Amino acid sequence: MENIGITPSYDPLLAERGNRTRGEIRRTRHRAELPLYIACSVIGCIGACFMLFYLTEEFDVIGELKKFLESGGFKEGSTGFLELFVLILLATGFLSGILSVIFMVVMYVINVYSIYAQQLSYSIRVSETNFPEIYAKVREYSQVLGLRKEPEVFVQQMNGELNAFTCWVPGRTFIQMNAEIVDIAYMENKDFDTVFFVMAHEFGHVHLHHVQLLYTIWPNLAMLVPFLGRVILSPLLQRSREYSADRVAQALTGGTSQLRTMMLLSAGRHAYKYVSPADYLREITRKRLPVERFAVWITNLLASHPIMPYRVAAIMDPAKKSGRLL
Repeated sequence: MENIGITPSYDPLLAERGNRTRGEIRRTRHRAELPLYIACSVIGCIGACFMLFYLTEEFDVIGELKKFLESGGFKEGSTGFLELFVLILLATGFLSGILSVIFMVVMYVINVYSIYAQQLSYSIRVSETNFPEIYAKVREYSQVLGLRKEPEVFVQQMNGELNAFTCWVPGRTFIQMNAEIVDIAYMENKDFDTVFFVMAHEFGHVHLHHVQLLYTIWPNLAMLVPFLGRVILSPLLQRSREYSADRVAQALTGGTSQLRTMMLLSAGRHAYKYVSPADYLREITRKRLPVERFAVWITNLLASHPIMPYRVAAIMDPAKKSGRLL
């Protein structure tokens, strides 16, 4: 009988491996990730306050309050209509700001539920009978990482797009593996190791809570601050999380197929097998002209994921230092 969504029975060998793996993950997590998360949280609070005061200004609460105070405030024997009007404006303005933040959270939850509904409507759930080799790794990674509940893993064809992502809805996390990536395990290449590395990367996002509401809502609010939040802090946080998830994948898989995965993402699911790893490394790490380095730096600055030269340099670093963000 299938045991979907429940962590399997205790395995002492996996438990011992899990202790070592989680220790390695703690040591190799990108050093800038948590400071950037704190910075985004602070900027997110500022963004929320900005929204609140913007809406307050729309109701001209400050102007009305100033007039009210200049008039002497509450006066004995007054009719109280002005005072009541000011209090209503204050309550309306601040309440609108608070409701706007709540509205953003509600819309976020609705959005992730719509993504989950897409999985239930159009995807194939990985199980003991559907893609059993992949499901065996779902169980293994869940126990090694000490997850209380296995993430649900789905396979969906996406018209040639090579991608996988992790998402959260209240009570569960789920992973979508595009069929175009799963194909390489079951078609001509029979390359399960690369598929497992991709999936282990997504398990990294689950283990490090990258998709939980409290981890994602503050960077989203930080994007309300036009330059500092939207252009600098939020993308930096996203890139640091990708490096951290790569480290989890390395810890779970022993580093097998890490370079091949990068070649897959660059050359596609058919051609990557014909790429020379040595030549790929030499080309991606060769020294370039200053104008080329500047263009590459700008490309990375605007990207949500680290560009391939930086990402490959990080995963091939024997010391496993934190990857380059800028």
